[in-house]
Amino acid sequence: MKKNSALSKKMTKYSVLAGAAITMIAACKKDDSNDPNIIETDVNPDISITSMNNSGNEVEIDINGDGILDVSIGAYNYNYTYGGTSTSVNYGYISGLNGGQVLTQSESIIVGGNSYMEDFATALSEGNSIGPSQVTWLDYGYLGLKGTYYGQEITAGQFLGQDKYVGLSIQAAGNTHYAWMRLSMTADGSNVTVYEYAYHINPNTPIEAGAK
Repeated sequence: MKKNSALSKKMTKYSVLAGAAITMIAACKKDDSNDPNIIETDVNPDISITSMNNSGNEVEIDINGDGILDVSIGAYNYNYTYGGTSTSVNYGYISGLNGGQVLTQSESIIVGGNSYMEDFATALSEGNSIGPSQVTWLDYGYLGLKGTYYGQEITAGQFLGQDKYVGLSIQAAGNTHYAWMRLSMTADGSNVTVYEYAYHINPNTPIEAGAK
């Protein structure tokens, strides 16, 4: 379930689901992994998710191919004018499904002189560890926010204009497995692209971002 914060309430999400689910159909699982305990999926073609005027798109992905969806990724636009003041914000997010969680961190956003603490997915570099030692696991995290909110420019999140990894935990047969997903976000926050992802087949075992 998406986090229901003060800012999130104002930025009501108008979703247009881009297909019921994106699973292994749109991917090609590699069989030449360096580590036989890590199953990596190279998404081919890449999954491109683009926001629309006052709406957006979302895809859902089954990381380990067990028929149970693990994460959803979305790109949205919130757009309106009130009292002559315009608001137009692009934002992307990643959300855990069916017990899945996202490695996050809190970030402060200043809007109209008020400070809002929001949860953002942590942007990881190749080789960063993902596992039980991390404590900030949540079921939702923004990837980035960019635009004008009540006439004020706002920019937040570590994925804007970046190609990075996000840490994930997924559930399989009652066990927790750690995973990573490589994705990018345009600098204006209007598009998120998913390139590849992987998970460790052994429960409760750390995985490094980008490990194959």
